[in-house]
This record gives sequence, C-alpha cells and structure tokens, in this order.
Amino acid sequence: MKEKKHNKQQIEQIYSLKVIIISLLISTAIFSCKNEPHTEEKIIKKTAKNNFLPVTVDFEFPDTVYINKLYDGKIKYWSVLDTITTSFDDPQKIRYISFYMTKTQSINYEDEDLYKVKLDTFGALDHNTIPFYDIKFSELGVHYIDGLINDHVIIDTLPKIRNPDDKVRYIEKVVRATHKVVVIDKPNNK
Repeated sequence: MKEKKHNKQQIEQIYSLKVIIISLLISTAIFSCKNEPHTEEKIIKKTAKNNFLPVTVDFEFPDTVYINKLYDGKIKYWSVLDTITTSFDDPQKIRYISFYMTKTQSINYEDEDLYKVKLDTFGALDHNTIPFYDIKFSELGVHYIDGLINDHVIIDTLPKIRNPDDKVRYIEKVVRATHKVVVIDKPNNK
C-alpha cells in the first residue's frame, strides 16, 4: 500500500516537472521569435549555414577599394547540386548558375527583395566559378556586394523514350551571397 502511494507521488512529481519544462519551452519560443532586423553578421552566418545544405560561397574581391575605380571579381561556389552534375554540357542533366547582384550600403532587407533591386546578372563559367565585372563605388564608406546565387538542374528522367507524358525533374538552390567592401579615397599622387 505504501509502495503504491509512493509510486503515485513520483508520477505526480514527474508530471508536474514535465508541465513546467513544456511551459518554459513554449515561453522561450514565444519571446525569441521577434522579427529582428538583419545584420551583416546574421546574413553572413545565414549564408554560410544555408538551410543546413552544404554550400560554400567565397568572394575573390578586395575588402578595400578606391572610390570610382573599376574592379572585377569572382565567386567560388560549391553546392550540394555538384553531387548531381558538375557539367554544363550534359544533355540529360542541364545545369546553369546565375548571380543576381546589387551594390548597397545596407543589407537590412529580405532575400526576396534582391530580385527587385538587382543591378546586374552574371552567369557562371563552370559549376564553381561565377565572374562579375566592372564594379565601381562612387561613395566613400562601407558598402556591400549582395545578391542571390540561383543554381538550377533539370534532369531528363527518360531520355531514350519520348512520350507526351514524359517527366523532367527541376531542382533549384538559391543562396544569398554577401561581401563587405570599404571604399576609400585615392592617395594623393606626388
């Protein structure tokens, strides 16, 4: 009899503890879901993490540039879609990669807005090289090269048989790519 009473008390304590833990988790979730503004650190971490899929984006562009001088750069890009194909010439697995780019002084906006404010679009040379050209900043200070890398693969699932009901598979991976640039004045020539 004592044992049943003791077991009942233990069950009630465990139940109470579970209720407290669940309440704490829910309140933590509610208070941590504020819509915080984007910061450079958060965007760069988000780009690196990229929704848990393995993607690497490395800018080959100077961190400091002179005002009103033209620069070229490139993005070195490795994607999970490289496991499907690295060729741009395979007729059964068609792949293309574009970089929708803008120059900005603030990166406090959503990824979707980059499609609306894009300054230029550049195509990849191969599965991991995206060149961009003639980048010039006309104001001093901190700027960003910001954009979206749009990686597409179209897989023809039945290449030998042609029927009206043939299916193709379309896979798209969109990654935000951001690079901070400090624009300085040219030194005086003596």
